[in-house]
Amino acid sequence: MEWSPILERIILAHFKTKIHNLTIIQCYAPTETTNKDMKEKFYQELHETITTVQKRDVIIVMGNMNAKIGSNNEGLEHVMGRHGIGNMNGSGELFSELCASCDLIIGEQYFLIKHVIKYHGSPLII
Repeated sequence: MEWSPILERIILAHFKTKIHNLTIIQCYAPTETTNKDMKEKFYQELHETITTVQKRDVIIVMGNMNAKIGSNNEGLEHVMGRHGIGNMNGSGELFSELCASCDLIIGEQYFLIKHVIKYHGSPLII
């Protein structure tokens, strides 16, 4: 139906399907070494973008989130499930907080996926 660039790191596209409208938000998050202010600005803009999408749309946020989510899901079971690997980093905290505040799940962590795929794949957020 339409697309619009949000930031140099975020683009939004709306699609009409037979059942529901679909909104895909493609993004490339700043890396862990990027200064905190830039990362927080990115996640704030991504949050605003997600919350402007109509509630009845199916939303998929995809891309490279440059975040390590880890396996400790205490308090975030509804967001990340129990199939993570390693330890969460600072970007992972920002990312999981975003998902919790927008009622999204991290598909890569929520569903059982082979470990080799987890190391090379990008998170699917539904």
